[in-house]
Amino acid sequence: MTATFLTPEVEKSLLVRWEPVYRSQLHYLVTWGTRGRRSVLRGRHVDAIEAQLQAICAARGISLLEVAAASDHVHVLLALKPTQSIATVVRQLKGGTSISLLGQFPELRVWLRGNLMWDERYAVETVSGPRVDRLRTRLRALHGAPEELAAAG
Repeated sequence: MTATFLTPEVEKSLLVRWEPVYRSQLHYLVTWGTRGRRSVLRGRHVDAIEAQLQAICAARGISLLEVAAASDHVHVLLALKPTQSIATVVRQLKGGTSISLLGQFPELRVWLRGNLMWDERYAVETVSGPRVDRLRTRLRALHGAPEELAAAG
């Protein structure tokens, strides 16, 4: 019987937990609104939503491609691995941002008349790979800079 010897680099790489390499990503455009579709989001809220979404996505291994918000709804463009569930991801995003926003901005509790930030419904649209860049451009054009939000409310 012949013993095979591997280089130290190969042996070390074999000791690490194996993770599959994904060659495909599924792109989704997720949209959800504030409770009662009330126009309560201002520029400072949108900035906090974007920061919180980036933090949640980084912690959970979700590719966040674009965030666009109006005074009463949020659009999020995501790229997920085939093993990630869109329903679970949406629950994590909505739940995390809701808790954070209501804690950071107490006025939202008054404006929304309670402790619920988001409407329980949401819409999900699949996006083909070639369409992703066009959609990002459209979202930026549709929902201008946060300064325009503050003036609209």
